[in-house]
Amino acid sequence: MGGSNAKAPAKSNAAEMQKVSNDNYIEQGQHPPLSLTRGRVKTGAFGPVAMVIQVLFIVAFWPTDYDFVSSSVFDETVMYSFLGSILTLLLAGMGFLYAYLRSYGLSAVGMALFQIALGLQWALLVQGWMRQSTIELAFTFKDFSQATMAVFTSVISFGVLAGKLSPLQTLVLVMGEIVCYAGNKVWLLDHVLAFKDNSSSVTVCAFGAYFGLAASLVYGPAKDQVASAMVSGTYVSELFGFLGALIMWINWPSVIISELETGSAAQRMAIMNTIFALLSSTVIAFAATTMPTQRLYTSVALASLAGGVAIGATANLQLRPGLAALIGAVAAGLSCYCFKAPFGNTIPFDTFNINAIFGVPGLFGGFVSVIAPMFVPGCSLDWTKQLGGVLWTFVFAVISGAVTGFVLGRLQPPAVAYTDECYWEPADDIPRKANPGSVGAAFE
Repeated sequence: MGGSNAKAPAKSNAAEMQKVSNDNYIEQGQHPPLSLTRGRVKTGAFGPVAMVIQVLFIVAFWPTDYDFVSSSVFDETVMYSFLGSILTLLLAGMGFLYAYLRSYGLSAVGMALFQIALGLQWALLVQGWMRQSTIELAFTFKDFSQATMAVFTSVISFGVLAGKLSPLQTLVLVMGEIVCYAGNKVWLLDHVLAFKDNSSSVTVCAFGAYFGLAASLVYGPAKDQVASAMVSGTYVSELFGFLGALIMWINWPSVIISELETGSAAQRMAIMNTIFALLSSTVIAFAATTMPTQRLYTSVALASLAGGVAIGATANLQLRPGLAALIGAVAAGLSCYCFKAPFGNTIPFDTFNINAIFGVPGLFGGFVSVIAPMFVPGCSLDWTKQLGGVLWTFVFAVISGAVTGFVLGRLQPPAVAYTDECYWEPADDIPRKANPGSVGAAFE
């Protein structure tokens, strides 16, 4: 590639950047500032569409009210603490987790906030209409908790497609997936199959993972070759990703117990089982990660969550500590195996390896609930309904995700993926350095 040998200045203002050729940046192993390329674009119809949707939400909420009669003050106070933990997990945990990419921090945290704000309102309405069959809804704290589970699925799916979606595409993903989740959860799993997994392993984690994977496979990889050079982290961004995993680890029990009766034996059992599963999966994750190369990798923090994902479907059962720890250990082993990319490089279709974090452990937890009646004393689960719920959720997630991916593909994608510069106004020192040799190859 041609160009002078002059190095791009380490620190330069916007005016100086305009004077430096793209070739000089490429020779230094950096992608050029998007202000010098076709990559910096406007958000287009995103603003007007989001504003119209919020106005429609206000209209839809106008005839609704709060329900403070059906639960006690104690229950409401406890539910609010659970709700706060789940929102912390979604916003800080998932947001920082997706900030692992070197130039995607603002998009990761910012779009997590947008998804929660948009998705919570939409989920309250959709699930309320499906359950109460009226527009004059009355909301409880439990309704908010159930709505956060719906949003959780879209945030999980966003991790599969992170970096490849515009703000408008993200809006469409959230709106579409919440409708699909609510239809599957309310109409089929709850009313038809009486499937039980504490709104965790299968209904949320596995559904969100395979909905996103199907959407990503249909949508395709990032359209710009430059993007592949930026799917990596810096030391600081890796710390943020690790922090996000730790926040999720701490708050995970709240996800599982939020829909169980407050103060019940089942809720206490779920807390203890979840803690044992998380502890066991964390130790196995550290051990399994070091075995091939005797080195530690940041994926260990993500694999440590596998126990919490898997235990969700059976957390309220009398598993005893040993069995809960075993479930967590096996889930972590499966997650670590998936992180080793047994099927080749899946990053172009699964940015944050969501299949290893939520997909496989979620399905494993679902199948544990299928066989639980055979070895757990006093288990009230029906293995045929559990098996039907697991299989149907997987199939429905793939089909509805594929349709959503097709719709997303009809919308304008980012001109350059995996960077905040495309839609945000980041500071001038946003990381542009990629792995040695990778950027040049991408531009050639």
